[in-house]
Amino acid sequence: MNKKDGYVVDTTYPAFFYKEMQPLWLNTVINFLGFKAIDITKSFSYLELACATGTNLLVCAINYPEGYFVGVDFNKDHIDKAKQSAQSLGLKNIEFIHCDFSAFLEKNILKFDFIVNHGTFSWISPAHQKNILEIVSQSLNDLGIFYLHYMCYPGSADLLPVQKLLNLVDQHNQASSLDSIETGKKLFCDLNDAGAFIDHPKIEAVFKTLEQRPAYLAHEFLTDYWQPQYSVDVHHQVHQAAQLAYLGSANPCENMDSISIPLKIQKIIHDTQAPALKEYLKDLARDAKQRADIFQRKPAAFKNADHLRVINQIDFKLLAKAPQNSGIRFKTVIGEIKAPKEIIAPLIECLSKKEISFRELLTLPAFKNNPIFLVETIFLMMNAHYVHPCSSTAEQVDQNKVNRFNQIMKKDKIQLRIMKDCATAIDSN
Repeated sequence: MNKKDGYVVDTTYPAFFYKEMQPLWLNTVINFLGFKAIDITKSFSYLELACATGTNLLVCAINYPEGYFVGVDFNKDHIDKAKQSAQSLGLKNIEFIHCDFSAFLEKNILKFDFIVNHGTFSWISPAHQKNILEIVSQSLNDLGIFYLHYMCYPGSADLLPVQKLLNLVDQHNQASSLDSIETGKKLFCDLNDAGAFIDHPKIEAVFKTLEQRPAYLAHEFLTDYWQPQYSVDVHHQVHQAAQLAYLGSANPCENMDSISIPLKIQKIIHDTQAPALKEYLKDLARDAKQRADIFQRKPAAFKNADHLRVINQIDFKLLAKAPQNSGIRFKTVIGEIKAPKEIIAPLIECLSKKEISFRELLTLPAFKNNPIFLVETIFLMMNAHYVHPCSSTAEQVDQNKVNRFNQIMKKDKIQLRIMKDCATAIDSN
C-alpha cells in the first residue's frame, strides 16, 4: 500500500532541518516584532506535528536540556527512526508518538509553549487540517507560539499542473511512489521537449522544483490532497479555531516591506487599510510560494522602552559562510539588494571578533540613530545564513551529545552539525 488517507507512506521523508522552527530563532523574530516571547532559559514544552524522522526535534532536545519535546507522525517508519536516534543520543527529554492527528487530539492531555507544523498543512485532507487547529486550540499555552508553514498562492499556482500529472501517474502505477515520481518526471520532460510548455513563463522554476530528492517529491506531490492556500484564509481559520493572533513571518525579511516589496508597490500596500487585504497584496507583490507564519495566543506587546531594551540585549554571532571585508549582494524576492562595503565591512569586522549585541552594533557610524536600518541589515544577514542570534544557555548543553549527533549526521551523509552557541544546527559544507 503506497498511501494512507491519501498520503504517501511507502517511502521515508528525507531529513530536513529548518532553522526557522527553532525556539531561539522564533523568539528573536517575535521580540523584534514587538511582542513578549516564552522564556526558553527555563523549562518549556514544544510539540511538532508531522515530525518525520525527528531531525528538528533532536536538535532542539540537545540544545535545550531543560525543555520537553514531543514529535507526532503517523508513519511508523519515521517514528521508529526518530526513536532510534533519540536512544542513540541518550536523550531523556524527548518523546516520539506514532499516531495520526485525530488520535493525538483524543488522547493528549499536555499543554505546550510551542506547536509547529512544517509543510504538511498543504498536503493533508481538510479533516486533518482541522485536527491540527483543534490540537492548537486545546493544547497551546498563553503566550504560546504556533508556527505554520504551508504552500500558498499566487506563487504555488504554477505547480498545480505538474502535481496533478504526478498524482495521476501514481494512480495508474502499480509500483512504488518513487517509481511514480521518476515516471512522471520523464513524462513531464517529454512534454516539454515536444513544446507543450513553450509559452509557460515560469517553466524553469518548475523544473528546478523537480530537481529535489525523489522522496521529498513523493511526499509533496503524490498526495491526493495537495492544495496551496490563500494566507488570508489560513489566518481566518487559525483565528476562528484557536483564537490566535497573527504576528508575522518566521522569515525575518518578510516582516519589513522595505526589503521584501517592490518600491512602487509599497505605497499601495501602505495606503490599504484592511489588514487581510494588505496581507494578500504582499503575497501578490512577492509572488509568494510558501509562508512560514507565526501566531500567538494572547500576545503581549512591549511598550516602546521595553521593546528597545529587549532587542538591545540580543547578541549575534557571525557564521562561517559570511563573506569577509567586501560588499554583499543579498538575494531577495524583489531582486538583489546591495550592501556597500563601507557599510557592511565594519559590521562584519565587529562580528568577527566576538558575539556582539544589537546595542553595540547601533554605535557603528552607518547605524547610529538609525535602528531600522540596522534591523533591515540584520534580517538580511539572518536570511542569508550570515549571522544568527546567540543562545544564553549554551553552557547547559552536553558536548558529548553534540558530538554524537554530528557523527550520526556525517554517517548518514547529512550535511548538518549542531552549533550550540546559537541553539541551532548549520550546514556542515
